[in-house]
Amino acid sequence: IYTLSLHDALPIYTTQFKKIKTIGLGAFGEVSLVRKKDPALTQLFAMKTLKKVEVLKRNQVAHVKAERDILAEADNEWVVKLYYSFQDRDNLYFVMDYIPGGDLMSLLIKFGIFQEDLAQFYISELVCAVDSVHKMGFIHRDIKPDNILIDQNGHIKLTDFGLCTGFRWTHNSKYYQKIGRAHV
Repeated sequence: IYTLSLHDALPIYTTQFKKIKTIGLGAFGEVSLVRKKDPALTQLFAMKTLKKVEVLKRNQVAHVKAERDILAEADNEWVVKLYYSFQDRDNLYFVMDYIPGGDLMSLLIKFGIFQEDLAQFYISELVCAVDSVHKMGFIHRDIKPDNILIDQNGHIKLTDFGLCTGFRWTHNSKYYQKIGRAHV
């Protein structure tokens, strides 16, 4: 994973990524569909932008660090892949796989009720996905249909690790309260 310094963040974001559209809004910011400006690359990415002021105000620094850690460490088919993380003065950015199939909640709304074989398929994949997270030493703590994405082949990927923990000192909110919440 490539992490950029504060001094590098503005040039790479503004010169290397083009925002196509907003695909999600949350309490701390938004998720946008982006593309690198390199004409040789056509891959789309999802870029999560978190407002630092909101992260600090809501005492979520530890959760953001845990989310970044699991996304950076995950190298399996069950968790969205993180390609870049960087920051500027106001925001934190996570550039991840764009998963085009939507989320499980949208699929539930579309079908109303899953047929038994489809329900078994998604539950078994979810068990494998949660197990992979646990094997990495993390707990998701926000498993819900909105946070289960469907890839182009119909398989799931977990996303939104904003409430996860890895039981590391950097994932402990009390640590950041002690140091005056100065570190993001």
